[in-house]
Amino acid sequence: MAGKQKIAFFCHPYHRGGVTRWMADAAIAYDKQGLEVYFVTVEPVKEFFSAKGRETLLQLLGKEPNAVKTITAKAGYEFEFGTPQYRAYIYKQLLVQLPAGTPIILSDDLAVWAAATALHRGYPIVGVMHADEAHYYKLAEQYYHSVAVLACVSHRVHHTVQKKVPAFNPSHIFTIPCGINLPPAGGSAAIHGDMLQLAYVGRVSIYQKRATDLAKICAALAKDGIRFHLSVIGDGDAKAPLEAAIKAEGLQQHVTFYGWLSQKEVAQHLSNTDILLLTSDFEGTPIAMMEAFAAGCGMVGTRVSGIEDYELHPLAPDCLGVYETGNIEEAVAKINRLAEVPAATRRHSARQLAEAEFSMEVCLERYAKAISTIAPVTTATTPEITLSLADKLRSRIIALARKLKTGQ
Repeated sequence: MAGKQKIAFFCHPYHRGGVTRWMADAAIAYDKQGLEVYFVTVEPVKEFFSAKGRETLLQLLGKEPNAVKTITAKAGYEFEFGTPQYRAYIYKQLLVQLPAGTPIILSDDLAVWAAATALHRGYPIVGVMHADEAHYYKLAEQYYHSVAVLACVSHRVHHTVQKKVPAFNPSHIFTIPCGINLPPAGGSAAIHGDMLQLAYVGRVSIYQKRATDLAKICAALAKDGIRFHLSVIGDGDAKAPLEAAIKAEGLQQHVTFYGWLSQKEVAQHLSNTDILLLTSDFEGTPIAMMEAFAAGCGMVGTRVSGIEDYELHPLAPDCLGVYETGNIEEAVAKINRLAEVPAATRRHSARQLAEAEFSMEVCLERYAKAISTIAPVTTATTPEITLSLADKLRSRIIALARKLKTGQ
């Protein structure tokens, strides 16, 4: 390609957690490295019904100075409540504004994948497998013919993708955990005496996160006479059941619920925390784990995708404990073991692990290597983007009905 190296990120409009946070941060980081960076998404004309107060990707991108080029269009209820085919049609109209041959990194939305892969002859597609979850494997199975590379966030996801799509060239499947912007190193945690500071960060749900296991862990720690305090950062449908379970155990004074906090506030909490707890049934590679290590916080988590990858890392003995999902006794044993590691040692090992594996620089280097394996695109013609009048009318009728049903 002539001029600067180009890269594009293509995402649904709202921040939904680690996937979208990474996309915004990675776009800005590539921009700082001197690449010509594009971000493709729609801009809601008013807050979507499904937004629930979340920020848009455009708002995330606007939080710090950058030269990322946005390709966007206004979108209303017709887009949010319309058919997937209609959303893909709108997305394709945006994508063809990219310079031909620009590699496109995809988010986790079905319409995003459908739109991008339909244009794969003009744009190399980088499909990202963000979690060990059926949704992602279905995307790979449906669209592998039209993606150039598949980036998997853990070794487990990588191996599963190879089994699910054996016809896809295995040399074009890569293991690349999402990266984070590491906060400055240094500083020391607040002094808490012999009070063990624990934290949970993320969606407070039973599905995937098993958040009510936190009450069982707290009860077991209290029974063993361990002095501790747990900070729960996040929200979700399991918050009320978790609060009820904590109350039933008489442990209210040991647990504080903070709700969702800003990235900066989370980092501050983690820097004053001894051990992060993750109780999940499945993951990709948890952003919360990366942020904890970056802040010098140890972690005890389940043996799932993205956590198990680092169980045998040379730095793990001083900062990471891994237990079988649901095994509360083992979880408590791993917490007690990490609590015995001198705080300075635990903090140093955690930070070193973050720098070695999870910095945004390391992540982008791995993506650059993956993208370098893609053959140049030879088709430079812009395809005609169409959607039949019947499909447009059908989508509009469905959108209007859904709008009226939600009272929007």
